[in-house]
Amino acid sequence: MDDDQKLREAFARQVGEFSQSVEPRRRSYRLFFGHFGVAGARVSSGQPLVGRCAEYPLDLLRNLKAQYVGLSHVHLRQQLAPRIWYAGSLSCCDYSEVEDKGYHLVTLKAPELRPDMSDLDVELRVAPTRRMVELHAIYEDGDLRLPDHFDPLTLKDSRVKVVVTAPNGPDQLLTGEQQEKFREKLLAAGPAELKVKIEHNAEVQTEPTPIAAARSAEEKLRAYWAMKGAPPADCQDRLLAKLAEVEKAILSSQGS
Repeated sequence: MDDDQKLREAFARQVGEFSQSVEPRRRSYRLFFGHFGVAGARVSSGQPLVGRCAEYPLDLLRNLKAQYVGLSHVHLRQQLAPRIWYAGSLSCCDYSEVEDKGYHLVTLKAPELRPDMSDLDVELRVAPTRRMVELHAIYEDGDLRLPDHFDPLTLKDSRVKVVVTAPNGPDQLLTGEQQEKFREKLLAAGPAELKVKIEHNAEVQTEPTPIAAARSAEEKLRAYWAMKGAPPADCQDRLLAKLAEVEKAILSSQGS
């Protein structure tokens, strides 16, 4: 017998013990809570929860003598069966979680399980949590473009991540000035948090960048500063003079 089968049999015993213990208590309200995966549950991206954790069959939970089965572990709020719920997480934990977050207000109107569900009322109370928003932008021909459907109002008070896709090659690098202007445009919408990630298109044949093609330390620094647009020219001269002194000292120590 494999480990998964042992877990399922142990779970089946515990479910049976719960039902047996509450069956004689006719006038008691009956609630069951658990933190585990259930076969068929979905995550926020819409995919089934397959192969990510130990999963137990839904049919075992259907047989519970409980008026409300409240489950946690899966972040997406969902109803698995008439009395079986995942309440979901109280706040967003990933950018794929775009649904409302909150908690369940459960009202039990009578101690018996009524076939028409009139003994149970489940209401979602939305929590005042920050939304997580992921945007995808494209950098091409010196221009940064956001999606056509982009609405700045969706960024206000949200935790925002922007992924910028750019072609490879030395002519397709975003300068420091371009990045700063892009950030200022997004910050004007009032996000609570802003992250910008730049990704280069892997399908495009890469060309040597000016930094990679540079030979000396001075050439590499000048190429880097040209790409970033900083520091000022007078500061560059001072840094290069200091670099020359360091290189001269190193060469003198090696020759001695």
